[in-house]
Amino acid sequence: MRPSLERIPSSPTQSWHLGVRAEPRFGFDWHYHPEYELTLIVAGEGRRYVGDRVADYGPGDLVLVGGDTPHTWESAAAGWHEAVTLQFQHDAFFERPEFHGTARMLAAARHGLAFSGAGAEAAAGAMVAIAGLRPARRTLALLDILVSLAEQPAETLATRSLVTGVDATARGRLDRVIGMIRRDYADEVSVGRAAELVAMTPDAFSRFFRRQVGRTFTDYVNDVRLAEAARRLLESDAAVSAIAVASGYPNLSHFNRRFRAQTGMSPREYRRHFRRAPTEMSPP
Repeated sequence: MRPSLERIPSSPTQSWHLGVRAEPRFGFDWHYHPEYELTLIVAGEGRRYVGDRVADYGPGDLVLVGGDTPHTWESAAAGWHEAVTLQFQHDAFFERPEFHGTARMLAAARHGLAFSGAGAEAAAGAMVAIAGLRPARRTLALLDILVSLAEQPAETLATRSLVTGVDATARGRLDRVIGMIRRDYADEVSVGRAAELVAMTPDAFSRFFRRQVGRTFTDYVNDVRLAEAARRLLESDAAVSAIAVASGYPNLSHFNRRFRAQTGMSPREYRRHFRRAPTEMSPP
């Protein structure tokens, strides 16, 4: 699936964009934009897509995405979902020697960076409070958040497959293949079919995919299928066997082994552990 270009709203009183997204559900909106984006999940759970990386998210999830890196957050279950986003352009200000660490962090953000721990909690608190500030103080707060995060460890998310600077031909091939995987993951998604889609031999495609994505085609397909299974476990009351088939695993034993290897839990244990009773939530 080819990501769409998102146009970030501009303002005559502020050089960057503060967004508060509060909705009953976050839909899959695969997109990119030239601006950096720092996203905090305030409420809700689901799947986070950054480049070629798929992972679960929940309250407190804090991610910095670089310009032109495709990304989206998709809800796993009904309920109130809220996120705060800070979107800003690259500025020569960050090239000053005082901001050397911040500049390195922003360069690394082309792969997506996930933050956790006490430093991330402090940044999250500042992001929630930033809406109550005047424009000049908002900008000072943004700088303080970025400088603070640059001093924290971060997990790199995406490989080189879907980020700025990838060869246009390779990018087009990967977009077609990943779109096919997302659309048809419940059916047979083979190396041969993917290779035919992009006019390559199976061996050449396997080498190409691993070189671009950093793991095998089969491993990537399994990641997508297991992420879909996890979503269905949280969002529906369907039997585990039915979810296995709907996620591309007609053999229940094979599904159970794969799911446990990925999550450390059986599908039933995962559902019990992460499911939340419905709560009454209202917009802010």
